[in-house]
Amino acid sequence: MDLSEVIDAYLVESEELLRDMESILLRTESSLPSDDDLNAIFRAVHTIKGTAGMFGFDATVSFTHVVENLLDELRSHTIPFQTSLTELLLKAKDHLNFLVAEETKGKIPSEKIVLGQTILDAMKPYLHGNESKENKSFPKFLETENQSQAKAESKSVDLNNNDAHDETGFPNYLISFRPNLNVFSHGLDPISFIGYLKKIGTIVSLKTIEQFLPDANEFDPENCYLGFEIQFQSEKDLDTVSKVFNFIEQDSFLQIYPPGFQTADLVDLANQLPEEEIYLGNVWKEIQVLDENGFLVYLEEIKARKTGFSSQTTGSLTSPTLTPSQTSHPTLEIANGENDSKQTQNLSDPNKETTKSITIKVDSKRIDNLINRVGELVVSCANMNQLIGDTEDSNLQESSLLVMRLLNEVREISLKLRMVPIGESFQKYSRIVRDLGKDLQKDIRLITEGDETELDRNIVEKLSDPLTHLVRNACDHGLESPEVRIQNGKPKQGTIKLNAYHEAGSVVIEVSDDGNGISKEKVWNKGVERGLVTGPIPDSEEEIYKLLFQPGFSTASHVTNVSGRGVGLDVVYKNIEALRGSITVRSTQGKGSRFILRLPLTLAIIEGFLVAVGKSHFIIPMEMVLECLHFSDDHKTDHNQFFALRGNLIPFLRLRDYYHCETSAIETRENIVIVRNGDKKAGIVVEKLLGEYQTVIKPMGSVFRHVKGVSGSSILGDGNVALIIDVPSLFERTISIENQKLVSRRG
Repeated sequence: MDLSEVIDAYLVESEELLRDMESILLRTESSLPSDDDLNAIFRAVHTIKGTAGMFGFDATVSFTHVVENLLDELRSHTIPFQTSLTELLLKAKDHLNFLVAEETKGKIPSEKIVLGQTILDAMKPYLHGNESKENKSFPKFLETENQSQAKAESKSVDLNNNDAHDETGFPNYLISFRPNLNVFSHGLDPISFIGYLKKIGTIVSLKTIEQFLPDANEFDPENCYLGFEIQFQSEKDLDTVSKVFNFIEQDSFLQIYPPGFQTADLVDLANQLPEEEIYLGNVWKEIQVLDENGFLVYLEEIKARKTGFSSQTTGSLTSPTLTPSQTSHPTLEIANGENDSKQTQNLSDPNKETTKSITIKVDSKRIDNLINRVGELVVSCANMNQLIGDTEDSNLQESSLLVMRLLNEVREISLKLRMVPIGESFQKYSRIVRDLGKDLQKDIRLITEGDETELDRNIVEKLSDPLTHLVRNACDHGLESPEVRIQNGKPKQGTIKLNAYHEAGSVVIEVSDDGNGISKEKVWNKGVERGLVTGPIPDSEEEIYKLLFQPGFSTASHVTNVSGRGVGLDVVYKNIEALRGSITVRSTQGKGSRFILRLPLTLAIIEGFLVAVGKSHFIIPMEMVLECLHFSDDHKTDHNQFFALRGNLIPFLRLRDYYHCETSAIETRENIVIVRNGDKKAGIVVEKLLGEYQTVIKPMGSVFRHVKGVSGSSILGDGNVALIIDVPSLFERTISIENQKLVSRRG
């Protein structure tokens, strides 16, 4: 087993579990948690603890051990849930998040260990609040380990001495292992865990339980129908043996009896397993757990329990001389009751169909590689179709069109592999808003909409910082204090809203608040003060709000821990621009502000419209193209850069002027492509319209990375390079040119 891959899976799973844990805890501030909520939090911590123990991450295990105890008290209602526990458990979640990430890299810093201990110390009053339940602060596996060691010390048992059977029961471990029916779908192989036992001891004997194998015509290769009974010899303690199975415990029924177990323990085990008692007795005879005498004692005890009478002598595994009081021996039950019942149901009816969808975790690099290859294939196929179109072979043309159609379907499917709901990213901002509200002494509510809107995973990851800055800015600058809100006739509680939706082939994300809004005069005066602009305040709100994204620009009167240094919105603008997106601002004084982020669906493949100017080729994103029209100088109005479109004037620019394209020998007529960015329209004048074009986006080299108006490049079928137009950047260029002309005319 490649431990690096398993550890990566551990990190991903832990991140998901902790995110869900935080989401549940945040809900407890407004209402008490349900039993399902408490069980879910407990399972999250329990799963992380078990997996961390498998890898020997002791700091994580030690910390989660105490947190797990507290959660066990809460879910069993030994102690009531209190609102003060929400803050404490959130701090525990944050520290656990740190431990999980850092312990895989190496040693934990001492100051972090002290912080963890401080959190655990704060839990002690809750753990020991009920003296009658004080012992529950120790998990069962530690109790049984201590009992086992004490018993071994008092009787000086030699595990290799068969004469000790009469005194202590059987000298080896018995492991009863029943993997869940769908364990393979979770990426787990039971045989790997059994094989790992050899590293800490010896497998004396093993019997594979095949009783529930279905007929060949009903056999599903993705299901696990087998179970295992193992006699295992080791000098390791019970905790060490149990850690071997920690990673698979949630997907199995597993019971481990340490050396010293008795016949009555086997009877208890038989009552929990789906197989028949007689069958199991013969299995334990086969692996030499029971001898002939012990088997008879086992049958007598089974018979006695069924008739309602207990045997006067239950005996040891080799001699029926022990009394029932001697049969209470340490047992580790890893599967919880809920999993036990489900496992029993699956084993008793292995052919029962389930409707639960299966999620397979795949390395993101493999998906990226697949999408890149599919993109290259699309380009090559488009070139092939162009060549085939020049032939007169109708069969060949029909076949090529069919291949292209199927390839487009494959492209759509491969792109969806990388699409994830934005809602998972939205969840973390609930915590940010909560903590900032307390720091700023503001009552803030976060509303999220469009959680199901899907977006490229790479874009979602890179959106984290911009959205964090915008949310923090809304909390600090956007929303007023409760006192000011009440004076202004607003609710005491301020609202921040995150909304995501699809529009014209793009994804739009809005961050809005119902705060004081942005003062246009204050922003413009600050820009004049810093020398960024001159003259009176313009009519264009867009030009004013652009100042907010200038490096170091801030209208805050004082610097706080949250904002005021003028770096947040500058980072937002640069990150959104790097994603080939745009950001606009809408604000109404006294009512609130809205930041609108417009982003492409994916960064890998683009649906484009291919145009040419002279010998140069360009690609305009298809989702921004509205229509194409013939263009001549007669369409210009007042000899300015405006085009008359059905009674409306829209600005335009010539690509030839912007990119200084090489002219062709033959003079051609010009065309104008009407494009849209948000609610604004503009025109791009080109010479040739070459139609729709699917292409793979190639990033620009470091030398050209900061060139305005270009977001990437693509290699055409004939080997030529086409630049991908950055429409938002061209919009800014057009608006800037027109504003300069207006200023010069006013002057």
